[in-house]
Amino acid sequence: MRGSMATKHFKGIIALITIKGGAGKTTLAACLGAEFRKQGQEVTMIDADPQQSLAAWYGDSEPLSNITLIANAENTAAVIAQQQPGLVIVDTAGFANKTTIEIAQIADVVLIPCRSSGIDARQALQTVALCNEINKERSSPAKIKVVMTATNRSAIVRHVRNEMIAAGADVLGCEIGQRTSYPEAELSGSAPCLMGKTAQKAADEIQTLSIEILR
Repeated sequence: MRGSMATKHFKGIIALITIKGGAGKTTLAACLGAEFRKQGQEVTMIDADPQQSLAAWYGDSEPLSNITLIANAENTAAVIAQQQPGLVIVDTAGFANKTTIEIAQIADVVLIPCRSSGIDARQALQTVALCNEINKERSSPAKIKVVMTATNRSAIVRHVRNEMIAAGADVLGCEIGQRTSYPEAELSGSAPCLMGKTAQKAADEIQTLSIEILR
């Protein structure tokens, strides 16, 4: 499957935003950064989360050394993001702080991860509502997209997806499964697209996601 899909080169800001932690925001940011770089895009990662989880993931990692990472950017992320060439991915805090709002005001794409539970769905819809309000003040509104994370084959995943679509959310067709490849990538300072056949299913998911979020 890999190599059969290629994204167009994109210059702009993709923001990972959620007002609830634990939805997979940093995992998506880290994996998408590596995927876009592998596709030949110029990528800058910005860690605007006070916990600095993305910076810890990338660290001094050799597999990810060809990707620019700007850490400790909680208070300056919006200014820094607008100064970067190419594609910029911003990992924000798991709550609606000042920096998260500033990033939502300039992002071209807002990606909202959502796990398959009622609590997570409500928080994701609140995040969508927040970004929609911000969009009302923008001349060029951001695309706001929701992606289901840590999914399995249970009926609750379909139920949560359908409820969110019914509430007006733009839920992507791609889902990020509950796979060991993701925590293994974090522990090794890598990403599924760089881990070979053992992470192929995860790599395919992230590649599909990279296509969908830029449509």
